[in-house]
Amino acid sequence: MNKRMQRIASAFGLTAICLLLALAYGQAAADDLSPNQARKLIANLAGIQLPSDAVRVREVSMLGSSATVVAQVETAFRFVKNGEGKWRVAEIRTGDNRWEDIDMLVRAVNTEKAERARAELETLATALESFRRERGFYVVAKSEGALEDHLNPRYLARVIRVDPWHKPYLYEGTQASFILRSAGADGKENTPDDVIRQNPESRSQNPE
Repeated sequence: MNKRMQRIASAFGLTAICLLLALAYGQAAADDLSPNQARKLIANLAGIQLPSDAVRVREVSMLGSSATVVAQVETAFRFVKNGEGKWRVAEIRTGDNRWEDIDMLVRAVNTEKAERARAELETLATALESFRRERGFYVVAKSEGALEDHLNPRYLARVIRVDPWHKPYLYEGTQASFILRSAGADGKENTPDDVIRQNPESRSQNPE
């Protein structure tokens, strides 16, 4: 790889890691998050420990119970060519000079997002149960948008329309049952990484 390719590759690698950092921490809960706290959290992102001086926090913006952190991360990336002869980021060098699989970081970020999706689906399910207790049935609809129109603001304090992968949540409900779904990291329905919340009766009748 010549010097020009190295510069391009390094820029691409830093862009990739910064994007992952934004996805992981852009909406994370925070309480008076200091630049020092943010630096330590980023340096230990997903179990990949970077030297503390490899992270420079430029800005911390508080937004109620969340914070957006703009940071510069300096580290090394190892690139490999795939079967088509195209370069891809394969590994990241950690603080102890070990090389770690970059896919591990992606998996860790997706695991965190899946947990956030489960929490949001649980919030929607709780609102649905409140609706059913008052009305005697669940919201009958085939879209999450229609669901929100019925629940917000009486049963649902905040609007929850898209999942942590920025795809719309899916909803299908009858008077007696409902299914809430995130298509997960791959963005495809009915695949193993889907995050699903059903009412208890639906789960017992249609185990997945």
